[in-house]
Amino acid sequence: MGIAIFTILLVLVVFLALFALYLLARILKIYARARRLDTMRGYETILYAALQKLTPEKTMETLIPDPDRKALEEVLLRMGDEGPEGLKEKVIALYGLAGFRDMRTRHLHSRRKSRRSDAARRLGRIGDPGCVADLKDLLADAHKEVREAALFALGRIGTREALEAMLDGLDAGGRWCEEKVAEAVEEAGDESRAVLGELLRSGDPRHRAFAAEALGGVGGEEEAAWLEKALGDEQVDVRARAAASLGKMARAASRPVLAAALGDPAWEVRAQAAKALGRIGAGEDAPLLARALRDPEWWVRSNAAGALRELGEKGEVFLVETLWSEDRFAREAAAQALEESGAVERMVRELEEEEGAERGERVIRRLVEIGCAATITQVVSELGPGRLKDRLRDLLEGTLPPELRRAPEDHARSGAGEDEKADEGACGGGTVAGEGEERG
Repeated sequence: MGIAIFTILLVLVVFLALFALYLLARILKIYARARRLDTMRGYETILYAALQKLTPEKTMETLIPDPDRKALEEVLLRMGDEGPEGLKEKVIALYGLAGFRDMRTRHLHSRRKSRRSDAARRLGRIGDPGCVADLKDLLADAHKEVREAALFALGRIGTREALEAMLDGLDAGGRWCEEKVAEAVEEAGDESRAVLGELLRSGDPRHRAFAAEALGGVGGEEEAAWLEKALGDEQVDVRARAAASLGKMARAASRPVLAAALGDPAWEVRAQAAKALGRIGAGEDAPLLARALRDPEWWVRSNAAGALRELGEKGEVFLVETLWSEDRFAREAAAQALEESGAVERMVRELEEEEGAERGERVIRRLVEIGCAATITQVVSELGPGRLKDRLRDLLEGTLPPELRRAPEDHARSGAGEDEKADEGACGGGTVAGEGEERG
């Protein structure tokens, strides 16, 4: 009995001792962190004041002769992030004088991927152009996180040499690499425009395609003119990406060339041109987009319908007119766009009002005739008893086939599961999808 009590007390004492050590370690860590923060604030005050008047060498020699290295590096990295006006070169020089540049450059060749990645990001934050060659070697690293860190660093450095190093990595990487390079180029801003302009005139079609895509995020008036010219490139991918970038820029001045691109022999270009015109949002383009609803390719019809939806009332007029088109695919694309825009639900509600009721009845009848009754039956099922529901049933009587005439009641009884089935059958959804897959 005594041994058991002794053992319990011993375990308790050991536990309390360990817990006390843990608390002590936490307290010391918090204290050290607080001291470091105070030290960093002091360094920051000194550096911002001293670098305005003194050289980096004089600052290190007289004001920070024996620094806390971790605190000093973190302050310099923060200054690199903030990019204080007129001090960038001095901050880079100070980072080198303190020995941080040499240390992090060595870490770029470490066996540990986390150390390589961390070193690359730190060199990117400080923005030292002298590290470009070492960072470029990391673009061929076996680990994705290291390559991404190298791209980040080169993008932050942003010099012409850094951008060219990033672009050299395009040949070794796949689509992921292109996306990351595009992000970094966009962050580099003005410096990247001239490089991308030269790349757009490259003899390598892959480089031209990349430049056409990247310019959509950084380009201005001059770059838009380059992209408009690229719509005449011999490569389909270049033309399609140029059209997509012009859509991102959404310049009204690009409407004529995008309208002409709706007649491009490649469906990929026509699809991107239709989408771009929708983003620009000029109602004058609605007739052109309505004609694109009769395109033989599903993606072109889908993007044209989406563009008309983006045009609001001006586009809705043409979508409604297309419901009476002889082209079945055009009708279905228009009906789907009307349903996705909420126009069908709005027309059903308008039946209670005098204004718009006649138009609403006409459109609803037509949607049912061409087999796009899913949204209508769903709306009917959600309506409570009343005059609107009775009027809608009377309107559809004789138009709906027997199975769809029972759909509202079936929908109400079975709940959400029927919603999914109705959505799948909307506007002959199976036929449209099959056609799109076959032609796309």
